[in-house]
Amino acid sequence: MPYGFAIIGTGMISRFHAKAIEDVRGAKLVACYDRGAEYAEKFAKEVGCKAYANLDEMFADPGVDIVTVATPSGAHMEPAV
Repeated sequence: MPYGFAIIGTGMISRFHAKAIEDVRGAKLVACYDRGAEYAEKFAKEVGCKAYANLDEMFADPGVDIVTVATPSGAHMEPAV
């Protein structure tokens, strides 16, 4: 069974993260979150995952095993903590 990945932040770098996850055997991108729900929805449609507008709901998703933070470098702390 693959590990379910989620991406926080759906800007430009998130597409590189999604491609890297796709290339890892045993990994599947299952969810994404962005403070701008419309950005998360657009990204989710592009990569085939579920978009979340609420970070706690994404963390509660039993399909999410691993989270990658793809926010701007100065904004990593908040979602990581």
